[in-house]
Amino acid sequence: MKKYLFIVALFCLGASANAQSITFYDLTNLTNLSEGQARTYLVLGRVFKHQYIEEKNGMQIEHFRTISPSVAEQTVTIGESKTLGNGAVLRSVTYTTRSPKHMLNLIAQTRGSHLILKFQGADADNNIYVFDNDFYHVKMYISTTENKGSVVIEQKEYVPY
Repeated sequence: MKKYLFIVALFCLGASANAQSITFYDLTNLTNLSEGQARTYLVLGRVFKHQYIEEKNGMQIEHFRTISPSVAEQTVTIGESKTLGNGAVLRSVTYTTRSPKHMLNLIAQTRGSHLILKFQGADADNNIYVFDNDFYHVKMYISTTENKGSVVIEQKEYVPY
């Protein structure tokens, strides 16, 4: 009996060591937060640490990376935005990972979130998935040449019918 309990404990530890640090719902929620709120959300979760700030087209782009060395490298980039004429800000979040398994999990979560798969295809370097609804435009790339993938989530301007 002790042997089985030990095996179950080892399995649970192994599963948590390869756990994905962020879900699709977390990524979409980050687009709805201001840069300060998103930074706090990522850092207070004690999964990501702030890496550096990049100045790009007058915007401050912030880069975050996973803290744990036992987890496949994952990064989140926030700060890219577009200001509309009415003052509303549309934000983008980019997530990258060194684990194709994490990308497949995100694709499954996206399909379960009622976003519509608009395109599925491939180019020379990536398998490409594009999802869309009234609020978000999501592009997912899984590299065919390296063990990596990325997700770009962009807020859309909501125009009621």
